Amino acid sequence: MRHIRFFVDPRAQGVLGALAIALSAPLVALSGVSSTTATFFRCLFALPILVILARCGERGHRPAPAARRRHVLAGVLLGIDMVLWSEAILSVGAGVATALVNVQVVLVPLAGLLWFGERPPRSFWLSIPVMLAGTALAGGLADGGAAGSDPWYGTVMAVLAGVAYAGYLILLRRAGTDGGGRTTMLATATAASASVGGLSGLFAGNLDVTPPVSALLWLFVLAVTGQVLGWLPIGKALSALPSSGGSAVLMLQPAAAILFGAALLGQWPTPLQLAGCALVVAAVGAVSFLGGRSSGNHQHRPVPGPDELGRDRPREPVTGLL
Repeated sequence: MRHIRFFVDPRAQGVLGALAIALSAPLVALSGVSSTTATFFRCLFALPILVILARCGERGHRPAPAARRRHVLAGVLLGIDMVLWSEAILSVGAGVATALVNVQVVLVPLAGLLWFGERPPRSFWLSIPVMLAGTALAGGLADGGAAGSDPWYGTVMAVLAGVAYAGYLILLRRAGTDGGGRTTMLATATAASASVGGLSGLFAGNLDVTPPVSALLWLFVLAVTGQVLGWLPIGKALSALPSSGGSAVLMLQPAAAILFGAALLGQWPTPLQLAGCALVVAAVGAVSFLGGRSSGNHQHRPVPGPDELGRDRPREPVTGLL
């Protein structure tokens, strides 16, 4: 039987995934639980969904033991990112924390350049100050968002969260070459993230294993949107886009989170925050759509995955450190 395949532009997949993940902060706020509790339950609720999707769509694609260890490492990094970023918000304020955690916009393309030989277009490097400035404005940095109980501690936590996030994105992007499917990788990583959230909550003493039913409902919505509908398309987009393009698309998250916060929580942004959102959207559009033409000149080859390779065709060897 001939299978009909619908092509979806990877940039559109990345945008849709980023918008789904941008719902995370408002949904966590609506749940009213701690960051570790939210991390634990969002991953716990998403895990059976991802396992079912992996078994139905990726039967016969099993990652090698070394690849599975990389998937676990990716989940640990994502869990660390979630916990450290929440810690940074309390210590340095949401504006600075949001700006600093996006060091991934530089680290991920640098990894692509050093390990995989991908050269970001000049437009990407020129857009980095614009994206970071827009993110800082969107987070309220210019409106006093830098307030916090311990700015130095919060700054270190935010930067470390950004490093962990960059590591997760790099591992997620290379999942298609690991011999297993991306959904399988995401399921393994989600289980590891749940463990990190649970252990961190037990250590900090703020894990609530019996939250109210209303909180559990919001956390289930968070699991479906932020963990499943968000990371699945982003994983496909990252494997098809150059490092710079995928990293830039994810910069839409903080700007979109501001708008979702206004719609769901009534937290209306200031004119400067709206200006920051506009800067981020404009910069991402320039890099992802206009700059995509120059990056397509044999500088990036999409990472093959089980959806693109037939089962009877040999896979290309994995290059680089990952």
